[in-house]
Amino acid sequence: MTRRPWSAGELRWDLWTHEWRVIAPGRGARPAGADTPCPFCPGAAADATTERWRLPGHGGTWQIRSVQNRYPLSDHHEVVIESPRHGWDLATASAGEVGDVLAAWQNRHRALRRGTAQVAVFRNHGVAAGISLPHPHSQVVGLPVLSAATRRDLEAAQRYHLDNNRSVADDLIAGELADGSRIVVADELTVAFVPFAPTADYEVRVAPVTHRADFTRVPGDELAGIATSLRGVLGALCADLGDPAYNLVVHTAPTGYESAPFLSWYLDIVPRLAVPAGLELATGVPVVTMSPEHCAQRLRATLSAGTVLAPR
Repeated sequence: MTRRPWSAGELRWDLWTHEWRVIAPGRGARPAGADTPCPFCPGAAADATTERWRLPGHGGTWQIRSVQNRYPLSDHHEVVIESPRHGWDLATASAGEVGDVLAAWQNRHRALRRGTAQVAVFRNHGVAAGISLPHPHSQVVGLPVLSAATRRDLEAAQRYHLDNNRSVADDLIAGELADGSRIVVADELTVAFVPFAPTADYEVRVAPVTHRADFTRVPGDELAGIATSLRGVLGALCADLGDPAYNLVVHTAPTGYESAPFLSWYLDIVPRLAVPAGLELATGVPVVTMSPEHCAQRLRATLSAGTVLAPR
């Protein structure tokens, strides 16, 4: 049996599935609901763990800050507090504010990359998505090993590139744009679409039209376009589904593959509208109850109708 000591516990290798498992007993001490007072709000109760980075606000305050996680999965684990406002959210923020959060993710991803095999950037929204505190925040975690899913993605993307002399992202996005039925919103820089074979109802991917392996190398103009599309998609999901729980994940090159020609980064939004049941657990095959074409049509209609909440 293979085990590796880790800052928060252990990494254990499952000989049956050839996958790493995280054993982190300390995570069980996380708050199971709203803390009073909120440790992420400015003031005397503000999170006292080590601040790693901040985007200054007006009058000596902060707009975004990143702190060491109190209940870390590793010694490369930070919480990005996305706003000093407790009721702020990406779905109702301005596109500029969303862009600042994306830029903060870039900054912290670069900072935590050294000494890791991959860095995970993710945002949990809603209890069903796994949040423990309601104040808007995301997380950046550096892992010392590649996950099985990352290894599979790398191998599949590299094999496709070798067989076709182009990236799978180029063909996938070109195909979605040509078909159009699963497009939610698109412009000259970005495209947001419901995948042809989604893992959940209303899953949406937001991707650049020009592929690039490394999220941290996205230039400012392209990042601004991604922010506008992301804000629109989240606003449409909120308006159409009543502020659903979701997980937002940055899929990007693992350490050492930042210039790989066969990789392309993207954002994946996975609403948590149902609990995985027996078949999913037995086979690993997701069951989706609505067609991706229907989900995309509804989100397009919501955006076209202008019912997405204005920034506040």
